[in-house]
Amino acid sequence: MSSDRKRVITALTNHHSTNKYRPEDYYPNVVSANGQFLGAYIPYIGKRYFDTKPRLLIYAMSQNLARIPHVIQAWHNNNDRGLLRQYYHPEKLHVSITPYDDGHLKVIAALVLSKYPDMDYIPSDNIHEKIAITNFVKFSFYREGNNGQHLDANPPINIYDDMWKHYSAYEIRILRPDIIVGVGNDVANAIRRNLGNDTNLLKIPFPGRLNLNVTYVPRGKRLIKEKNHNKGEDIARIQALVQGTPDKDGAIVKTISTDWYYFREMEAHITRKLAS
Repeated sequence: MSSDRKRVITALTNHHSTNKYRPEDYYPNVVSANGQFLGAYIPYIGKRYFDTKPRLLIYAMSQNLARIPHVIQAWHNNNDRGLLRQYYHPEKLHVSITPYDDGHLKVIAALVLSKYPDMDYIPSDNIHEKIAITNFVKFSFYREGNNGQHLDANPPINIYDDMWKHYSAYEIRILRPDIIVGVGNDVANAIRRNLGNDTNLLKIPFPGRLNLNVTYVPRGKRLIKEKNHNKGEDIARIQALVQGTPDKDGAIVKTISTDWYYFREMEAHITRKLAS
């Protein structure tokens, strides 16, 4: 572990573990397991993050744990009570953030690093080692279904500024990213509102299955049908960008094959934004 990475992980651990913010004091629909609430967790920091140019920090939205209380219980029973849970599965390259673990944000990270001016990223790099990532909202929320079942719910919009005040402002200050990717409108807006216009912020549409199925998959199908487009060229180009990132379960390959049009659009979007 590099000295910078070790120092920052220690500082983040001390900061987040001593923070007194408890969302259950303000919101009745915070997810718990048998009344046990999880505290905040520190960002995942790749082994080569501090040696990478540019340094890339990704903020996804929030966890959704309403339907998996056994995971909450397991984290709560860990020695660190889940504070380091984004580090629990290094052998799987998982950080407990679905759009990262399923491959979407790994590809986005490769696109950003490969398009950034004066970068040192090459496709044979392992993207997992070069980025920092976490959820902006550190907690999960639920809504009640018709049968009383707890269903996943988006965080309340007014919690974003609290997350900034208690966690994200410190994370950004100590991680010193050159570029921040905000995944989804609420995350990107909160970062921009609090950090100002002088930061290098890139907003990315949230790659949730509903958004993909409603927006990007139909557009890709129309492109193939109306213009006889060969999606294989897009798939091959995008896969080549992450060839060095291990993919034992095939999640990255599957994600690119299924959502190639999303990545095609994001590639153009990222290129435009970084060139402006």
